[in-house]
Amino acid sequence: MAFVDYEKAFDSILHKAVFEALKQHSVEEKYINILKETYDGGTAQVRNESLTRKIKIMKGVRQGDTLSPVMFTAALEEIFRRMEAEAGININGERMNNLRFADDIILFAEKEEDLSKMLNDLNKEGRKDGMKMNKKKTKIMCNEIARKRRRKGIIVDGEQLEEVDEYKFLGRLLTPGNEMAKEIDERVTSAWKRFGQYSRFLRDQKMPMRLKRKIMNTVILPSMSYGAET
Repeated sequence: MAFVDYEKAFDSILHKAVFEALKQHSVEEKYINILKETYDGGTAQVRNESLTRKIKIMKGVRQGDTLSPVMFTAALEEIFRRMEAEAGININGERMNNLRFADDIILFAEKEEDLSKMLNDLNKEGRKDGMKMNKKKTKIMCNEIARKRRRKGIIVDGEQLEEVDEYKFLGRLLTPGNEMAKEIDERVTSAWKRFGQYSRFLRDQKMPMRLKRKIMNTVILPSMSYGAET
C-alpha cells in the first residue's frame, strides 16, 4: 500500500479543475456560477519594501469555508476517475484500490508494479490540476508476503519512495501486520496526558461530580478510544 502526501493540497488545486469537477458531478450551473463569482477577482500582493503588482489567484480553495472540503473532494474524485486504475485488492468480492478522506489517501495493490503504475498515474493526473505529490512524505508499506518477494522499489519522478514499518493515518498507527500493542500504548498515553491537563479540576473535591463525569466522557475517554468507537 502507499500513503500519498500532497504539498499544500488545498492551496494548490486549480480553480478551473474544481469547477469542471462540480460540473461532472451534476451540480447545477447556477450554483457553479455563484462559486465562480466568489473566487473570481481574488488577488494577492507581496510586500518587499514596497508592494508588488497584484497577482491573480487562480488556485486553492478557501480554508475554513465549509464548502471547501466538498469542492476539493470533487476535484480529487475527477483525478482518480481519469486514472482508470484496474489494480487493487479483493475484499468480499469488491475491488478496492484506494481509501480517501480529503487529502489523506491510501492506494492498494497486490503487486509492486501495479502500485507503481497507480502512483505514477496519480502523480501525472494530479499535476494537470495543480497537485504536486510530496515524494519525501509519500510512503510505501508492504505486508509479510510482499516482503518475501524480490522487489525493485517504487520510483516517482526519479525519486525512490521510502518503505516504512508503521504509518499514522488519520490518527491511527498502521503496521504491516496490524499489530495493536503500540497503538494501544499510544492511546493510553494520550488519555493520561488529557487527564494530566484536567487533574487539578478532577481531584478537586469541591467540583461537582457531574462536571467531572462530563470531562471524562467528552475529553479523556474519547482520546483513549479514538478509532475504536465502532
